[in-house]
Amino acid sequence: MSKIPAIKILAADDHEESLFALENLLTLNGYEVVRATNGQEAWQLAKSQNPDLALLDVAMPGLDGYQVTKAIKDHPLLKYIPVILVTSKDDLKDVLYGFEQGADDYIKKPYRKEELLSRLRAAMRTRAIYRELQDTTQANRELRRAISAQHSFGSIVGESLEMQAVYSLIEKVAPSDVPVLITGESGTGKELVAKALHSNSPRCEEPFIVQNCSAFNDSLLESELFGHVRGAFTGALRDKRGLFEAADHGTFFLDEVGEMSPSLQAKLLRVLQDGSFISVGSTSIKNVNVRVIAATNRDLQGLIAAGTFREDLYYRLNVVNIKLPPLRERKSDIPLLATHFLARLAVKQEVPTKSLTPEAVRALCDYAWPGNVRELQNEMARLMIMCGSEQTIRP
Repeated sequence: MSKIPAIKILAADDHEESLFALENLLTLNGYEVVRATNGQEAWQLAKSQNPDLALLDVAMPGLDGYQVTKAIKDHPLLKYIPVILVTSKDDLKDVLYGFEQGADDYIKKPYRKEELLSRLRAAMRTRAIYRELQDTTQANRELRRAISAQHSFGSIVGESLEMQAVYSLIEKVAPSDVPVLITGESGTGKELVAKALHSNSPRCEEPFIVQNCSAFNDSLLESELFGHVRGAFTGALRDKRGLFEAADHGTFFLDEVGEMSPSLQAKLLRVLQDGSFISVGSTSIKNVNVRVIAATNRDLQGLIAAGTFREDLYYRLNVVNIKLPPLRERKSDIPLLATHFLARLAVKQEVPTKSLTPEAVRALCDYAWPGNVRELQNEMARLMIMCGSEQTIRP
């Protein structure tokens, strides 16, 4: 019969005699004890040992029991550990303050052995509830990610080896927070890839903000990205929140980033470095937690050589590069894409779906598609109109 592992308790007290007595009591009652003689050591052991329960003395040098409790409860995984604070004070304010930091219980020194053991048993019942909540939360998170993945990848159509490589890279990179640079010709579907990265990331329930950097002139783009304060320029009648603030905790997709001016590139670099920026006309520093995904159809290294794009920004953005192949390099996907677009158009127009003859498919595959997937989509829309009541599309 396999032995049931002992319950692991983190016991922290800067008084050696008290800690020794506590360790003896817990060991004699079948608990495994991880001992710490100060707050910093207790916090490090909490992270490395992941105990079942923590008994923390309030008065410790460095980090006190309150601070260690808050650090544990702020941690995404350790927050499920019940914490009992041990204190020699009986002041209600101190007790309430401990609960505000996240403590699950407290016990006053000197305590009776029976009282401590009873509180430990109660804390382990709390631990069982926490574990059930932790398992449920994780299961729900995985389910949301699975559903999100099905939805997001459903918008990207392609079964070619080139697209399989893109899907594999999306799956590897999406769970992280690293910046991604999506490159490829115009019309290859860069925004769809950005949405897939967001939808399969831990930020999937947070905002996904899109801005095309070529859509505004320099001053207007700065205001769009970082916001402005009232009176910053003529027409600034009120404070305006920028898109970086709107994207806080989410994902910001900067399309056509190669069109951004050097002055704005400097501000973007600062956001990537430490999450800070200053709104137009303001002197106050704001901070955001945003994942940045950028895209371009231009040769950024050529722009660096020409002195119009910052090399340091390029390396900040290009932590991971996802290069989308042009449609002419994945011709096996053309019939699949054409059929997909015809079906979507038929649903939208509430008409029967049209089909392509083999000759029409060959004609589509023989064309170079300089406008890539976007051009193919537009061509299918044109064919739906030009064929009228005909259900079959011929060359």
